[in-house]
Amino acid sequence: MLLRLAPGFPDEAIVPAVERLRGSSREHDIAILIEDRADLVRAAAADGVHLRRAAAYGEARRRLGPEMTVGISCGTRDEAIDAAEDGADYVAFGDFDDLSPAQAAAELAEWWSEMMTVPCVAAGCTSVHDAAQLAAAGADFIALGTPAWPALADSLRDIAAALSTPDPA
Repeated sequence: MLLRLAPGFPDEAIVPAVERLRGSSREHDIAILIEDRADLVRAAAADGVHLRRAAAYGEARRRLGPEMTVGISCGTRDEAIDAAEDGADYVAFGDFDDLSPAQAAAELAEWWSEMMTVPCVAAGCTSVHDAAQLAAAGADFIALGTPAWPALADSLRDIAAALSTPDPA
């Protein structure tokens, strides 16, 4: 689970946010990663950090040590290879804000899965079709894109409403 913080999100609100997520995430063996804030991972008792810039890797790894997860978004093959060689726990291809996965992300995931052992995440998934495409390309993990969440919330509300309505029969 990637905790992406809006600009200006107060640091003091991060710890309680992670605390609220921790119980159910651990129960389901889901890691909590904070985007671009390695400085807050330990205080929040998160599992690691996801970096949008590979240049931030060295500092994040020094702060978190080898036991915590450090993953990196990569835009090119060379960037991904460098990240893996430096010790990144995973590389991510694609943009979490994409309306649909870019063909380039699927191609990078496919190439990566054939050549490398470090896991890769394909980001930008907003539909079943996208998920199938990225999985077929060889992504180890699929990250829902930001545009998928409002529709997911609406679907969950509809399901909850349907389940709470008494059966007329």
